[in-house]
Amino acid sequence: MAPLLPSLPTAGPMGHVSLLAARLAAENAGVPLHDLLQTRRGRRASASARALAMYLAHVGLGETMGRVARDFRRHRSTVAHACRQIEERREDRRCDDWIDGLERRLRRATEAGHGG
Repeated sequence: MAPLLPSLPTAGPMGHVSLLAARLAAENAGVPLHDLLQTRRGRRASASARALAMYLAHVGLGETMGRVARDFRRHRSTVAHACRQIEERREDRRCDDWIDGLERRLRRATEAGHGG
């Protein structure tokens, strides 16, 4: 598995947590990171990966919805909607296990990035 921290693109004022979540979601959804970060909704796969990234940043790493909304250039209600969508998907055991694994990987990456 490729490390998350070394080759992060610069995204202006985007927070580190959201950028890590975006990179992990894009990588696991098979969509280019720049598609996930665009201001337009884009393709369904990109929008779905973006929802996952917002969920991971907010729920997985505890970033505020307001911060996630600013980072992804979305309204706070869009972040809330994305989180509800992902929570619904987690009712499927395989999906829940997959997302749980992504959350663990993301937490390890942030701990490693802070010397932990």
